[in-house]
Amino acid sequence: MKEKFATILLIAGSGQNVGKTTLACHILQNEKEKNPLAVKITPHFHQITEGLVEIKNGNSWALYEETCKTSNKDSSVYLQNGAAKSYLIQTLDSGLAEAFSELKKILPPKNPVVIESAALINIIQPGLFILVLPAGNRVEKKIQPLLNYANLIIKSDGKQFSPAPETIIFENLWRLK
Repeated sequence: MKEKFATILLIAGSGQNVGKTTLACHILQNEKEKNPLAVKITPHFHQITEGLVEIKNGNSWALYEETCKTSNKDSSVYLQNGAAKSYLIQTLDSGLAEAFSELKKILPPKNPVVIESAALINIIQPGLFILVLPAGNRVEKKIQPLLNYANLIIKSDGKQFSPAPETIIFENLWRLK
């Protein structure tokens, strides 16, 4: 049985540029007075940019805190949009559970947390799981199994969302208005 995390809002989506990060930023802005945290989990390893401070790493993963508030990297954009802290996890699927276990150690127990990741739904039960799909009817084959877990499906053109991000609120746990 998956461990439940009522303070975690998990966002996944169908492909690049569908609006996952933009949606996360809208939610962070709406909840910024509650000191939300943000996490980007990526299955590929990128060159580490200035401002990423390594917290810990394993054989197939690394956890960083973002300290730069001026870059166009998602973890920096989260800080620009109201995240009190922002983290980046780079991991292979085989290292995700271990990387998340390390992240749990530094997450405050009551703050809202917004995580952008498709794979994490296989490990935890978040307070809410949102799936962002393109405004048309195209859904990538690899995303189709996630439809079964989604608490909310949001259609997006990358900038506009239906339903609107304002319908997602944090009141000691994530819920829909």
